[in-house]
Amino acid sequence: MGGASSVSVVQWDVLPVESPRPGIFRQTLHGDRQTVVRYRYAPGSVFPVHAHPEEQVTMVLRGTLALEVAGKESICGPGTVVVIPGGVPHGARVVGEEEVETLNTFVPRRTSAP
Repeated sequence: MGGASSVSVVQWDVLPVESPRPGIFRQTLHGDRQTVVRYRYAPGSVFPVHAHPEEQVTMVLRGTLALEVAGKESICGPGTVVVIPGGVPHGARVVGEEEVETLNTFVPRRTSAP
């Protein structure tokens, strides 16, 4: 286990916000071995199907997403956790009129973003 020098304590509110797609906003935090990303999706927004080598774990915190993984769509609401193996095509779209918030981890640490 790492020592105290490897510990980071960060407030999401101080991290920069990026908009990789219209209506989609993210904040990213990199650890030594993983990346954690907080996404916010405006109603009507879509994250197109894509794939990346990292395993992704997505937890829906608020709102409802239609998450397509390997061609199969699942409706995911608060408390839903989805594990997406590396290399598997996936995408998401907002269902309904409520903003969606997710927390995502990527292992190993991401070096690029879709």
